[in-house]
Amino acid sequence: MALFDPVSITRAIEATPFPQAPNVVIAYPHFEDWKNLYKPGPLRMPDAQGIYRNVNAFESRYRDMKRDHEKHVLKCLGLIKERAAGRAVLAELKARPSFSVYILPFDFMPRGDWSVDTEALTEPITLPQSAEERARGIKPPGTKTCKKGACWADLQSPTGKSVDVFYTARRAADSDADGSLLHELVHAMRFISGVFRYSGADEGYDNNEEFYANTIEMIYRSEKRLPIYDYRNHPIVAASFFDRKTLARFLLAELRVQQQSLFLELAKVDTAFNPVKQIESERRKLIDDHNAAHPQ
Repeated sequence: MALFDPVSITRAIEATPFPQAPNVVIAYPHFEDWKNLYKPGPLRMPDAQGIYRNVNAFESRYRDMKRDHEKHVLKCLGLIKERAAGRAVLAELKARPSFSVYILPFDFMPRGDWSVDTEALTEPITLPQSAEERARGIKPPGTKTCKKGACWADLQSPTGKSVDVFYTARRAADSDADGSLLHELVHAMRFISGVFRYSGADEGYDNNEEFYANTIEMIYRSEKRLPIYDYRNHPIVAASFFDRKTLARFLLAELRVQQQSLFLELAKVDTAFNPVKQIESERRKLIDDHNAAHPQ
């Protein structure tokens, strides 16, 4: 692999489907891609006589790292399915079996996406553009945008798309790792459902998609009785969540239109912080009040 290749994954991936949502896949790159990224050096280990020699134990190191990734992601997915908010997200993903979500180690994200501030990333599958395609301005099939030899589908296309999640559990505190993965799965769910729409949000959130992912993550954290906070790590007071947040009401109303089954499942989650439940309760009260005032 050349120094400036745009992607780290070029070969077949080792994949383990999550039983409760088989299109959510715990994935690890091929051994050759692993070596190309990490460029491991030999270990110095003692032989039977106690003499230290160079040992090229690359295969065993690869297997150890692969098992570690699989173990921690599986643990987080197991925790997610134990909570009602997590099950609602997994159900939406499972309902679209034509598309997949591959959960890969953070280190293997495309080169152009690296940032010191990035903790995890979810995006449509990135394909490398060959030298011939770059020379002729041709994009790989199914992609729309190319940058420095990396190509991907239109993020906001109404057509669903398979996605990659670049996530390593160890990058978050133990109490936050499963919530962090759920946050990325919300992004993945929006992509494969074809409803991902990027726009500015403010009010503590960089954009509308981060509002959705963070809000659902906080409903999940509330179920676990953990502290809740907005996307910029400001504490949230559940009772005043909608104060001066007209955009939050609009975005949640839009979520009901875009993903009604998800919205209604989230509305059932009985926990201290659940703005989805509040919006749905207010809507039903308005309908009941209207029906009482205008009987048939």
